[in-house]
Amino acid sequence: MKAALKFSSDQTLEQIFLANQPSESRFAEAFRTLQTNIHFSFMDKTFRSLLITSAGQKEGKTSVLANLGFTLAKSGKSVLMLDADLRKPMLSRLASSRASHGLTGLLLDVFGMNIRTGSLDKMGISDVFRLLSFQKKSGILKLMDDQDEIELFFMNGELEDLNWLTKPEEKKLANILVDRGMVTRDHINLAIGRQREIDQKLGFILISMGLVNETDLKSPLNIQMLEGLRAVFQMKHPRYGFQDVTEPELITPAFNPVDFRRLYQQIIVGEETTPFLQERIHSIIVEISPNLYLIPSGKLPPNPTDIMGSAQLAYLMGYLKKKFDIVLIDSSPLIPASDALLLAPQTDGVVFVVQSGRVNRGLIRKAVDQLRHAKANLIGVVINKADVDTKSYYNYYSYYGTTHD
Repeated sequence: MKAALKFSSDQTLEQIFLANQPSESRFAEAFRTLQTNIHFSFMDKTFRSLLITSAGQKEGKTSVLANLGFTLAKSGKSVLMLDADLRKPMLSRLASSRASHGLTGLLLDVFGMNIRTGSLDKMGISDVFRLLSFQKKSGILKLMDDQDEIELFFMNGELEDLNWLTKPEEKKLANILVDRGMVTRDHINLAIGRQREIDQKLGFILISMGLVNETDLKSPLNIQMLEGLRAVFQMKHPRYGFQDVTEPELITPAFNPVDFRRLYQQIIVGEETTPFLQERIHSIIVEISPNLYLIPSGKLPPNPTDIMGSAQLAYLMGYLKKKFDIVLIDSSPLIPASDALLLAPQTDGVVFVVQSGRVNRGLIRKAVDQLRHAKANLIGVVINKADVDTKSYYNYYSYYGTTHD
């Protein structure tokens, strides 16, 4: 896909925003044609996200994104524009008068909030799990309500083990193994005696004593942990407390065949419920016009590249693509920084904006090679030629091809 548009780089984004232009103008028609060509680029596939970038600065990428977003929204799509240019954000100017903590406020302040103690009346257990995962925390999360008390052990943000302190007798591993005839009660008593001498799980001790093998224990251990996780999610008005622990202090089970990620998916059955994070995400979204929304950049961070490659942004992108028909992302130009290269693989396609005569072909070729090396789906190029002459200002559409460049 190759497209050509004309507008002046000296004009403000508000001046060339289609919401302030006649819908029958050639400018508007050029973006309707761009919309059609993008759909053709995906053929029968449905696209949910596009990254709009350029090789250098002031090539018109932000104006192209804003007007493409407006055009898609006019066609009935719900469109979310994300200002992920955390170096020189321009798209955020469309919401300059609206209150929003922006992208960085969400990712750094909310997703980075300290988990210590509290109740889960407004925050779901999945919210806590996500926050610990984002922050790669190692420690013990204790959950308790009027009936149960459960400890969850995290290492680098991943759930590694579970200790159900108020577990009913019939659900304890020892009784399960005896009921199944896998060991005798005398064997269990011997193992418990050995457990008092070394701080290890009962299953590991039974294996080391030669009373059971690892294969025999996999099924009962998974069932036991599944029951523990189910008890966590069934707690009514639980309280929580998290204690940071360094990794050497955490006691890692010598034998633990439990895949907690798989068990977690079994428990939540479908989409994860994160009421706290969802509310915070929607609080930073600004409505620009019917069907068109924007997440501003927020305060500029000292390390934009770290944010672009973070699990927090990947989670946000996944969530937004479920909630909106199309997500359009504005990023920093490719040559000064690598931010766009980290974002591109997370999107369905990349639209590359070039202002004719501004950046030499060598830099353009380098930028395109970088996108391909990052395994980005480069769907086409928009050529933008600056022209402030009033008559030619409305002669936006000069040629449209179907070749890739």
